[in-house]
Amino acid sequence: MPLIDQEIVELNLFWLVKAREFARENRQKAVVVLGLDNDLADKLSSLSIDDLNRIAHAGVLLFRPRFRPTLWQQLIARGSKSSLSIRLHTLLMAAGEKCD
Repeated sequence: MPLIDQEIVELNLFWLVKAREFARENRQKAVVVLGLDNDLADKLSSLSIDDLNRIAHAGVLLFRPRFRPTLWQQLIARGSKSSLSIRLHTLLMAAGEKCD
């Protein structure tokens, strides 16, 4: 498997495992931080590691990064502010997004 493909699989698996962890431990965190809807969080919470590994090999990136131009500009502009302030602002922006 080419290196780029293996890296996509690893990114997918890491994201899927973290999403399942959030869905099991704190459903609302999964919804806000990862942008999951409740149905997907329910399904993820019941999957085994073998299921996640199989899904991770889909051949494409399974999640969409939230790198909006406005967010990048604000993060760069706030370089001198505390990381807590940046994290809070980022979470508030993420919470305001609509899930697809």
